[in-house]
Amino acid sequence: MLQPWTLERRLKARTLEPVRRGVYRIAGVPESWEQQLLAACLTAGPEACASFRSAAALYGLEGFDRDRLEITHFGRRPSVIDGVEVHESAVFDNRHIAQVANIPTTSMARTLCDLTAVVRDWMVERAVDEALRRKLVRIPEIVDAASLLEGRGRLRCPVMRGILERRQPGYEPGESAPERRISDLLVRAGLPEPKRQHRVRIGNRVVRIDLCYPELKIAIEYDGWEWHAGRRAFDEDRARANELVVLGYSVLRFTSKSSDQVIVDTVRAAIQRASLR
Repeated sequence: MLQPWTLERRLKARTLEPVRRGVYRIAGVPESWEQQLLAACLTAGPEACASFRSAAALYGLEGFDRDRLEITHFGRRPSVIDGVEVHESAVFDNRHIAQVANIPTTSMARTLCDLTAVVRDWMVERAVDEALRRKLVRIPEIVDAASLLEGRGRLRCPVMRGILERRQPGYEPGESAPERRISDLLVRAGLPEPKRQHRVRIGNRVVRIDLCYPELKIAIEYDGWEWHAGRRAFDEDRARANELVVLGYSVLRFTSKSSDQVIVDTVRAAIQRASLR
């Protein structure tokens, strides 16, 4: 904390420059989104932190760009801050506050619960799976945050409740973002949601199928170059696909070059054909 006269002297000497009310930076330091977000939190007061879509962007969740300033203030509503979306909340718990890039931020669990109020359901579900896959959060932590929010005067959230009900112990969030993208794509196209990481026993071992309709014996595999490059991986993938075919599965393979329309049309045709058998 600088004394007023020291601050005034540095401002006159242009070694410091204002960012927001009461917040300054060293002159010449490049401006960044993170800097503006931290300044917004500092301006709002010690009870404020990055939240909602800004928190999701800080955590690097897919689909959330670093293009908005969104914070939550715990307690009495602060003054309007130009260019900042401020949420007011009376529900506060130290367990749900973290530091991300030196910025006070709602925890991953709290962030996921908050997102249900501002983005589409499928985006929240995708974010939950990504956070689970990257081990940024555990399901009990999300349950804890959701329970706290519902028990402190907020309306019950059927979105998060439904997401958690579909993620019972043993749930596999999937191994790759493309795998999840294909699943979301199929659901949005009106097709049944495929089961992720479905386990199939082949001889004395168990293999996992990226996406599967077990009752129709349709296996959907995403062949990402980063995971399937190399002779050994190539050979093992083909041998496993043959084994699935012997068991009666139709194996559909897609890559980064597969368009959304091709994926949907191919899977729909496979489902229609399997349903006639």
